[in-house]
Amino acid sequence: MAGHTMAPRFTIGRTLGDSIKIFGRNIVAFALVALAIRLLFLLAPDKQMAAVMTGAAQINWLSAIVSMVIVIVAASATKATVVFPTMQNLRGHKAAVSDIWRSVPVLPAIIAAGAIINLPSVVSLVIRGLFPGNVAVIGTSGLVIGIVTLVLLLMWWLYAPVIAVEKGGVLHGLKRSSYLLSGQRWRVFALLLVVRFATGATVLGVALFGGLRLTDLSSLASSMQSMSPIGIAIFIIGALMSAFDGVLVTVSYYHLRVEKEGAIAEDLVQVFD
Repeated sequence: MAGHTMAPRFTIGRTLGDSIKIFGRNIVAFALVALAIRLLFLLAPDKQMAAVMTGAAQINWLSAIVSMVIVIVAASATKATVVFPTMQNLRGHKAAVSDIWRSVPVLPAIIAAGAIINLPSVVSLVIRGLFPGNVAVIGTSGLVIGIVTLVLLLMWWLYAPVIAVEKGGVLHGLKRSSYLLSGQRWRVFALLLVVRFATGATVLGVALFGGLRLTDLSSLASSMQSMSPIGIAIFIIGALMSAFDGVLVTVSYYHLRVEKEGAIAEDLVQVFD
């Protein structure tokens, strides 16, 4: 049914609208799960979490690797837990608490795929560690790595719902994601740009409202692990946005499958049986 003609289903407005509705409908459950997973961040050394996220020159390799692993595991786990509740809502069904745990059997594969898509960040970390303070090397490599990261994101962004729903493993998830996103990459780029801008504006607004000056914004990464009011607020916002990202990518996966392959309802019925 891939060759049939139909109006585009995957649009920025529709995808954002459906994602916001589903997120709002399940905000309590999603927020609690995302916050619980994000508590893993507290296991990372404060300075190294900030180094991983901001590019600080002083890096302790062991601590930095641990921090990077925690970031990848937390992000992937959050995406995985919201896949099936989101799918239930897209099918017109009410999500149950048990739907949150349906992705647990494929969680290792989702984390592995998340690690692959984050390989450029690992390379960036290594370069910053090998050439501390070298503005030319770090700046040039940062530009190249940024482009590579964007390319991989626009190819493999759907890895979590693909692996969870289709249960095909890491390579299947990456390959299917690339197929579903083909021809839609500019639209996905615009969608992610809108969401990232909204996220950045929210964090900036909270930071400024909390008393941080523009010259102090570089401390936001370390503030996330502090117990100050602004640190707690940013920690909660980060958890909420992580959960929303999981909803957004699942809704995008659903609409892209409907648009490209037509019949998805029957497949999803089998998934939940």
